[in-house]
Amino acid sequence: MKRKTFVLLLIGIFVGLMALIYSVDDKHSLFSSVMAFPFEQIGMGLRTLSLSGKIGNGLAVSICVAIALLPLILVFKNGSKKSYLAENVILCCMSIVTYLIIYGMANPSRVYSGLLAEESFDSFKKGNMGCIMWSLIVLWGIIRVLRLFGNGNTKKLLSYLRITLYALCVVFVAANAISCGSELYKGLSVKQESMDSVIAVIRFITSSVPYVCDIVITLSLLTLLELYVGKQEDDMVRYVELLSKRCCMALGVSAASTVFLNVFQFLFSRYISNVSVYVDIPIFSFAFVLLTLILLRLIVENHKLQSDNELFI
Repeated sequence: MKRKTFVLLLIGIFVGLMALIYSVDDKHSLFSSVMAFPFEQIGMGLRTLSLSGKIGNGLAVSICVAIALLPLILVFKNGSKKSYLAENVILCCMSIVTYLIIYGMANPSRVYSGLLAEESFDSFKKGNMGCIMWSLIVLWGIIRVLRLFGNGNTKKLLSYLRITLYALCVVFVAANAISCGSELYKGLSVKQESMDSVIAVIRFITSSVPYVCDIVITLSLLTLLELYVGKQEDDMVRYVELLSKRCCMALGVSAASTVFLNVFQFLFSRYISNVSVYVDIPIFSFAFVLLTLILLRLIVENHKLQSDNELFI
């Protein structure tokens, strides 16, 4: 995939998730939780079909069962090999959980009336069920990636690494939208003082900076991977030095953005209804950048050692 096309795709995913967050906050009848998407909407559609009559009810049950059986297709495709055992077990669990969750989304009062009051169901239970389903999907993805990395040769490993880096960019975009987007919407919707909207946008930008830096570094790693595959060693070494500077700059910009936010809030506190001064430590971003720096340093040292050996020979 071309880099510009992928960046546009990331922007589209971000806009779509922001629209979903807006729908959750503004249209509770259709969206009660971000994590419940799309299972909640499937359940609502099946419920509407079920209430249309006996034929509709039969079709709704058939569709629900068909969706639940989709993971089993991969089980039959994997076969009975020992290396696929963990994946097959997770897929079987996913099939059962999918049916229960979609049925629960379609019939919340019938299934979960003994657990929570009906009015509190939308705000908690649907999101909880969605998290269970997404957790299973993530677990299956991790087990599958580990198996592929364990059984692949160098060419396949590089291909899997490229896919993983692309997926990592999507994860950063999703995390940014979900964790920071909802706060932005809340800040803009409860405006009280003259600069509340401005500070909400600045807080959103400040919270987004570590994610943006992570995306930039990940895209740079993709470029470095392409140079490695193309065996452009001299260009690769020069790019490693450039990427190292970008990593250091990313850490500095992330820390400086928090300082700017705190100073801005202090100077304009009289125009802000809610002053939230904090010291943000982006642990995940910090660890990701440090690991990247270590990897880059190992690449440089390995290239130097290889060059010295060639000169010695």
